Amino acid sequence: MSNFSAKLYKAASGAKPQAVNKARSNEPIESPVFEEYLAKDDIAGYMTALWKGAATRDKESLRVLFYLAVQDGEVEDAVEIMDMMWDTDDPYIRTFWELFKKHELDKMTEAEKNDPAQYKTRLKTILCLTDIVFERNSPDYKSPFKRFGNTQNTLLRAYLNNVGRQTLPEASEEVEQGQFKDCVPEETKEGWRGLYRRSDCSSNQISIYEQATPYAEQGDPYAMYIVGYLLSHGIRTQYDSPQVVLLEPNDDEALRWLERAAKADVPEAQWEAAQLWMNKEDANSKDEAMRYIKRGVVLGDKDCLKYMAEQSADAVERFRHLSELVEKHPSHKSRLKLAECYEKGLGCEKDERKAFELVEYVYTHSSVSPYDSSQEDSAEKLAHYLRNGIGCVVDYERASDIISGLDDDNDRMMELLSR
Repeated sequence: MSNFSAKLYKAASGAKPQAVNKARSNEPIESPVFEEYLAKDDIAGYMTALWKGAATRDKESLRVLFYLAVQDGEVEDAVEIMDMMWDTDDPYIRTFWELFKKHELDKMTEAEKNDPAQYKTRLKTILCLTDIVFERNSPDYKSPFKRFGNTQNTLLRAYLNNVGRQTLPEASEEVEQGQFKDCVPEETKEGWRGLYRRSDCSSNQISIYEQATPYAEQGDPYAMYIVGYLLSHGIRTQYDSPQVVLLEPNDDEALRWLERAAKADVPEAQWEAAQLWMNKEDANSKDEAMRYIKRGVVLGDKDCLKYMAEQSADAVERFRHLSELVEKHPSHKSRLKLAECYEKGLGCEKDERKAFELVEYVYTHSSVSPYDSSQEDSAEKLAHYLRNGIGCVVDYERASDIISGLDDDNDRMMELLSR
């Protein structure tokens, strides 16, 4: 099977059975059709609206783009749009796939599967059949075959020429000059904070990118950071094979937005801008990166503090940054590292009692996990302290109980992992 054949098959893997029956109960889709653009002969406006709708997973927009891709013979595009449609749980694409698999794919020879031209004809046939199924079972369904009339060829050319595909808007002159203004509602910001870093929620990331871009253009610092972050990391589906890129990474555009957000003192933007500078080969790239990291430390950014706590050449400076990290962004691992500093006097005055208290805190509050060794590390360290009277009174009995409990916890974890 060719790479394309494999891509087509895998893009629709996981199709639910009886998708054709599901189409019979298809509810009317409340989504824009943008016909007013066609009435004004504004093809560019129509295509732009379609691509924007597709970016927010509007079902109607995706259906039209899928139709145009298949009619144009742009099979690779059709596969990518098909993948987006799975995210919406649209019975249209599931019906299409069931029909294609039943009437075409299962009957194709290996030679036909390796010939993209064969797919073009067969995809068009099944697309037409899918439209017939939907017209019969959903009175509100509007078939693209009947919708466009005389604009059909013009729309196909517009699709081939990528008319309307979204590009990153240029920042306004005010934003370029650093005139910032907070205009994102707080509840919207909170929604972004929970999802924009989660690569397993690619459809949410696209939605956040679409929401944040207009605010970024208006000069909102946090929105500029969000746009820059997503452009830096890109957006791609995580659970599909092959993965589909929804937003191509663009380091240059990302840095433009991130530097503006950093200039407006968004803490997280300092680290992201520094990362992009670190990847450059310019003579001053490392100095630029450090400038942002140091500003991030002042603003209390977690990643910048962590970097300085690990990379600073001076022990006193490392201890200072690690202390601030524990204070502002506490974690079990950072507490254990700080305990080691107190135990050995690394960058600070030796204080075994503080070391003991930190380790005991981690042991008390951590739990068994295959993804975090804090429980095991703190148990072994605490037992060592108790046996040797480091920061505490010698207590062999408790030390023995801690190690016995650790063995029991490890047995339970192995049992869970083996289920």
